[in-house]
Amino acid sequence: MNPSLEERLESLPDTPGVYLHRDSQGRVLYVGKAKHLRNRVRSYFQHGAAHDVRIQTMVKQVRDVSVFETGTEAEALILENNLIKKHQPRYNVNLKDDKSYPFFKLTVNEMYPRLFLVREKLERDAEYFGPYASVKDARETLSTIRRHFKLRTSKMKLDGTRTYKPCLNFQLRKCLAPCRGTVAVEDYRANVNKVRLFLLGRDRELIARMTAEMNAAAEAQRFEEAAQLRDAIRAVQRTLEKQQVMTPDPQADQDVFGLYRESHFAGVQVLFIRNGRLMGTDFFMLDRTEGMADGELLKGVLAQLYTRPSALLPREVLIPAPVDDQALLEGLMSEQRGTRVQLLVPQRGDKRRMMGMAEANAKRLLGERMQQHVDDGAVLGEVQQQLGLRRLPERVEAFDISNMQGSHTVASMVVWERNRAAKQDYRKFRIRAADGPDDFRSMHEVLTRRYRRVLTGEQPLPDLILIDGGKGQVNIAAHVLGSLGIGPQDVDLIGLAKGRSERRRGVARGGEEDYEYVVKPSQKNELRLRKNSATLHFLQRIRDESHRFAITFHRSLRKRETLRSDLEALPGIGRKRAQALLRHFGSMKAVRGASLAELQAAPGVSAGLAQRIHDGLRGDQPQSA
Repeated sequence: MNPSLEERLESLPDTPGVYLHRDSQGRVLYVGKAKHLRNRVRSYFQHGAAHDVRIQTMVKQVRDVSVFETGTEAEALILENNLIKKHQPRYNVNLKDDKSYPFFKLTVNEMYPRLFLVREKLERDAEYFGPYASVKDARETLSTIRRHFKLRTSKMKLDGTRTYKPCLNFQLRKCLAPCRGTVAVEDYRANVNKVRLFLLGRDRELIARMTAEMNAAAEAQRFEEAAQLRDAIRAVQRTLEKQQVMTPDPQADQDVFGLYRESHFAGVQVLFIRNGRLMGTDFFMLDRTEGMADGELLKGVLAQLYTRPSALLPREVLIPAPVDDQALLEGLMSEQRGTRVQLLVPQRGDKRRMMGMAEANAKRLLGERMQQHVDDGAVLGEVQQQLGLRRLPERVEAFDISNMQGSHTVASMVVWERNRAAKQDYRKFRIRAADGPDDFRSMHEVLTRRYRRVLTGEQPLPDLILIDGGKGQVNIAAHVLGSLGIGPQDVDLIGLAKGRSERRRGVARGGEEDYEYVVKPSQKNELRLRKNSATLHFLQRIRDESHRFAITFHRSLRKRETLRSDLEALPGIGRKRAQALLRHFGSMKAVRGASLAELQAAPGVSAGLAQRIHDGLRGDQPQSA
């Protein structure tokens, strides 16, 4: 042990907190939490300590230890999970996908509640339903609800003091339009209660209620209303049929985990069961799990799923093995839910049967992913060999610059991990320094901003950096990295560019064809790749995605600027007020179509200003003073 590390261990506090083991280059090897930091951290370096091979290997690489003190052990658990996500240490259980699931929010605190999909729980007095592992299924369910139960979608505050002109949804019979002021609160709330029954899976009660209403409408010869109710009943039945009944207990509220391990991989399958019905499933593949106990793997997954404030927690979590800090996890989850949450390890009965089902799915999916992993490894190996890279390109970061006549210059960074897009790591940059269409200067700025963070440990360093451009752009990138102390020994750098060459069989006709080539900062000649090679296809996919992402961002900025400029051209409208109007109405079309009363109801808009906006957007007066 080096002297500086010994001194660091001597000065550790005896409080709850989180510790980070770092190697000689400052990279985080392991993140852990402790009730007593001093005792826990020092235990790693005691002679004769009974550590497994994995921890022994890690300890040999440790050259420094950082600690963060917290007030409680529960706070330490949350901070530990956040730091694992941030640093992705080699020796921790780490989920590559920082998943958050969509769920439904019902704003029951409003006079006329709304229903929409969210990923964060920000209001305690609203009701939440889910989670839904499939965004597609959640959106289909939302579409069904809006079509047949006709809840409003507008964000306007409806408190009975103002009325508004109904939107297109009312004309399409997709909304009751309470904004008109003619819909009784009790009638609207009746539909809200039906939606609540639907989301709770109480289908018998809901269908019985709707069937009674349909029969009453038919007897009163309101045949159009009866037909609408009939269609709604069928839609509810179709949607609920997709949700398999998993348990005879209609109140069952459980997340069921199954674990299967093979070689140094592990698969974790989770079943989301609400009100006895299977709402959805998800699967996690873990790599480099050798030496880790089942409980350690499960704890890592549980912590990353449930310690976030937005987690939608069940009453019971069924797991195949006990986990460390189980009581601490239960207490933290119970506090977030507001009622008791139990972590159970069932041995028999229906709960054990459901866990066996989750394990069987984990085994099947792990086998499929392992084969995919092998195929991806072969592609990455070929890329490394063809391009002469120092390391396997498991993580690639690609950059592209986009502008139109020098305006709104932006840059995109997309990330590829194991031959897959890692969209959670994508980044967008608004270029500040470049004046006009200067791709070199823009590339210098974006790479400096990105990789300066690597030096502080905020971001991981990729295996390969891919630039959309030729020798000039690559040389700029190499200069930036060198100025930050990041050399060729730390990361590979290449550019992908397009060129034109004469066709072998078309020289006489002057024919030319496009081709793509790779450039490297340390290599004079370009490297041409076979047209249909796996390596070229790998690079093109990443380059095209970075181009798409940059163009999409650029278009959104141009659209926002255009919409704002139309408003800012009106007397009394500045940038901030234009932004506030667009946020309030949702689109420029809605602002143009707003009545005087609707404009006056917008925040910060007086009667006189509303009149100027109303007239100006309709061409009734000049749009500038």
